[in-house]
Amino acid sequence: MAMLVLTHEGLTIKRIPLDKAEMRIGRKTDSDIFIDDMLASQNHAKIEVIENTEDSNGPDYFIEDLKSTNHTYINGAPINRKKLVHGDVIRIGKHTFKFIDESADPGDKTAKLKKSWIPGVYYTKD
Repeated sequence: MAMLVLTHEGLTIKRIPLDKAEMRIGRKTDSDIFIDDMLASQNHAKIEVIENTEDSNGPDYFIEDLKSTNHTYINGAPINRKKLVHGDVIRIGKHTFKFIDESADPGDKTAKLKKSWIPGVYYTKD
């Protein structure tokens, strides 16, 4: 399953599963993903989940800007419509989301942590 992770200064604030065929993002209180931000339009963007019959990796996820005033940005670039890939950073107004696609995620690197000689410090070999 895929999700959006709302982040602030690198910290995870909220995880939002993408569990509907279409999810609207905006300032309207009845939006699937509500953003309390005056820089976001009432109907700012939508995410579509499209089943992919040719690929066994699961569905494809697309984000579309709904002609918002302040645009939707993916990895710093304004978009109209774009297929999301694991790790994409979405910015709407002052809000930053990270797109996580668990089917594309190679695994959690914390499982490969090694303890260093310094108390409380861990590292990976990667």
